[in-house]
Amino acid sequence: MEETEPVAPPASNTTLSGTTLTLRFGGGEEFTINMYDNDTANKIAEYVGTAAWQLPIYHYDDYDGWESFQYYDIPSRYDIPDGSQSVTSQKAGAVYYSHPNRIILFYQDANISTEYTPVGYIDFSQDLVDAVENNPVVEGWGNKLIFIQP
Repeated sequence: MEETEPVAPPASNTTLSGTTLTLRFGGGEEFTINMYDNDTANKIAEYVGTAAWQLPIYHYDDYDGWESFQYYDIPSRYDIPDGSQSVTSQKAGAVYYSHPNRIILFYQDANISTEYTPVGYIDFSQDLVDAVENNPVVEGWGNKLIFIQP
Protein backbone atom coordinates (compact mmCIF):
# COMPACT_ATOMS: atom_id res chain seq x y z
CA MET A 1 0.00 0.00 0.00
CA GLU A 2 1.30 3.46 -0.87
CA GLU A 3 1.42 6.28 1.64
CA THR A 4 -1.27 8.89 1.10
CA GLU A 5 -1.55 12.53 2.01
CA PRO A 6 -2.37 13.25 5.66
CA VAL A 7 -6.04 13.14 6.54
CA ALA A 8 -7.59 16.60 6.49
CA PRO A 9 -10.23 17.79 8.94
CA PRO A 10 -13.80 17.15 7.78
CA ALA A 11 -15.31 20.02 5.81
CA SER A 12 -18.37 20.30 8.05
CA ASN A 13 -17.21 23.10 10.39
CA THR A 14 -14.52 21.10 12.20
CA THR A 15 -11.29 22.87 13.08
CA LEU A 16 -8.17 21.72 14.91
CA SER A 17 -7.81 22.68 18.58
CA GLY A 18 -4.01 22.64 18.67
CA THR A 19 -4.15 19.79 21.22
CA THR A 20 -2.44 16.51 20.46
CA LEU A 21 -2.52 13.15 22.20
CA THR A 22 -0.09 10.27 21.84
CA LEU A 23 -1.39 6.83 20.85
CA ARG A 24 0.45 3.51 21.04
CA PHE A 25 -0.75 0.05 20.04
CA GLY A 26 0.53 -2.38 22.65
CA GLY A 27 4.11 -1.35 23.42
CA GLY A 28 4.89 -0.18 19.90
CA GLU A 29 5.51 3.00 17.96
CA GLU A 30 3.85 6.26 18.99
CA PHE A 31 1.36 8.09 16.75
CA THR A 32 -0.01 11.60 17.21
CA ILE A 33 -3.76 12.27 17.32
CA ASN A 34 -4.42 15.84 16.16
CA MET A 35 -7.55 16.79 18.10
CA TYR A 36 -10.47 18.81 16.72
CA ASP A 37 -11.99 21.74 18.55
CA ASN A 38 -15.39 20.45 19.68
CA ASP A 39 -16.95 19.56 23.05
CA THR A 40 -16.38 15.83 22.59
CA ALA A 41 -12.71 16.06 21.58
CA ASN A 42 -12.00 18.67 24.25
CA LYS A 43 -13.55 16.48 26.99
CA ILE A 44 -11.56 13.43 25.83
CA ALA A 45 -8.33 15.48 25.87
CA GLU A 46 -9.22 16.78 29.34
CA TYR A 47 -9.79 13.28 30.73
CA VAL A 48 -6.63 11.87 29.11
CA GLY A 49 -4.71 14.84 30.55
CA THR A 50 -5.63 13.79 34.09
CA ALA A 51 -5.08 10.03 33.67
CA ALA A 52 -3.59 8.32 30.61
CA TRP A 53 -5.96 5.76 29.08
CA GLN A 54 -5.37 2.08 28.49
CA LEU A 55 -8.30 1.00 26.32
CA PRO A 56 -9.22 -2.55 25.32
CA ILE A 57 -10.67 -3.83 22.08
CA TYR A 58 -12.61 -7.00 22.76
CA HIS A 59 -13.85 -7.68 19.23
CA TYR A 60 -11.08 -7.14 16.71
CA ASP A 61 -11.98 -9.44 13.84
CA ASP A 62 -15.65 -10.36 14.01
CA TYR A 63 -17.79 -7.28 13.28
CA ASP A 64 -18.81 -5.45 10.12
CA GLY A 65 -15.96 -3.20 9.00
CA TRP A 66 -13.16 -4.70 11.09
CA GLU A 67 -10.92 -4.64 8.01
CA SER A 68 -11.18 -0.81 7.96
CA PHE A 69 -11.63 0.36 11.54
CA GLN A 70 -11.39 -0.72 15.16
CA TYR A 71 -13.21 0.47 18.23
CA TYR A 72 -11.81 0.78 21.73
CA ASP A 73 -13.95 0.85 24.86
CA ILE A 74 -13.71 3.87 27.19
CA PRO A 75 -14.65 3.17 30.83
CA SER A 76 -18.25 4.24 31.57
CA ARG A 77 -17.12 6.50 34.45
CA TYR A 78 -16.17 9.13 31.85
CA ASP A 79 -19.05 11.40 30.85
CA ILE A 80 -18.35 12.38 27.24
CA PRO A 81 -20.70 14.65 25.27
CA ASP A 82 -22.02 13.24 22.01
CA GLY A 83 -22.06 15.48 18.94
CA SER A 84 -22.82 12.80 16.36
CA GLN A 85 -22.91 13.59 12.66
CA SER A 86 -23.81 11.43 9.72
CA VAL A 87 -20.71 9.69 8.31
CA THR A 88 -20.88 7.96 4.92
CA SER A 89 -17.23 7.54 3.99
CA GLN A 90 -13.95 8.03 5.76
CA LYS A 91 -10.26 8.18 5.09
CA ALA A 92 -7.71 6.11 6.98
CA GLY A 93 -6.41 7.95 10.04
CA ALA A 94 -9.76 9.43 11.11
CA VAL A 95 -10.60 9.19 14.81
CA TYR A 96 -14.19 9.37 16.07
CA TYR A 97 -16.21 9.02 19.24
CA SER A 98 -19.23 6.72 19.26
CA HIS A 99 -21.84 6.88 22.00
CA PRO A 100 -21.72 5.22 24.46
CA ASN A 101 -18.02 5.57 25.21
CA ARG A 102 -16.01 4.22 22.30
CA ILE A 103 -13.10 5.54 20.28
CA ILE A 104 -13.32 4.58 16.59
CA LEU A 105 -10.09 4.53 14.55
CA PHE A 106 -10.10 4.08 10.79
CA TYR A 107 -6.89 2.47 9.58
CA GLN A 108 -8.17 1.95 6.02
CA ASP A 109 -10.50 4.04 3.86
CA ALA A 110 -14.11 2.98 4.29
CA ASN A 111 -17.63 3.55 3.00
CA ILE A 112 -20.00 3.45 5.94
CA SER A 113 -23.37 4.78 6.99
CA THR A 114 -23.54 5.69 10.67
CA GLU A 115 -23.43 8.50 13.24
CA TYR A 116 -20.10 9.39 14.88
CA THR A 117 -18.56 12.49 16.46
CA PRO A 118 -15.26 13.55 14.84
CA VAL A 119 -12.51 13.97 17.46
CA GLY A 120 -9.29 14.04 15.45
CA TYR A 121 -6.98 12.36 12.99
CA ILE A 122 -3.66 10.57 12.74
CA ASP A 123 -1.49 11.15 9.68
CA PHE A 124 -1.97 8.04 7.59
CA SER A 125 1.00 5.79 6.85
CA GLN A 126 1.71 2.12 6.32
CA ASP A 127 3.24 2.20 9.81
CA LEU A 128 -0.22 3.01 11.20
CA VAL A 129 -1.80 0.09 9.33
CA ASP A 130 0.98 -2.24 10.51
CA ALA A 131 0.63 -1.08 14.12
CA VAL A 132 -3.12 -1.74 14.13
CA GLU A 133 -2.85 -5.09 12.38
CA ASN A 134 0.10 -6.28 14.48
CA ASN A 135 -1.17 -5.10 17.86
CA PRO A 136 -0.83 -8.28 19.95
CA VAL A 137 -3.57 -9.89 22.00
CA VAL A 138 -2.53 -9.45 25.64
CA GLU A 139 -1.92 -12.83 27.24
CA GLY A 140 -4.39 -13.47 30.03
CA TRP A 141 -6.71 -10.68 28.89
CA GLY A 142 -7.87 -12.07 25.55
CA ASN A 143 -7.94 -8.63 23.94
CA LYS A 144 -5.74 -5.95 22.41
CA LEU A 145 -4.89 -2.68 24.13
CA ILE A 146 -4.14 0.86 23.04
CA PHE A 147 -2.56 3.55 25.20
CA ILE A 148 -3.52 7.22 24.90
CA GLN A 149 -1.67 9.92 26.82
CA PRO A 150 -1.04 13.67 26.60
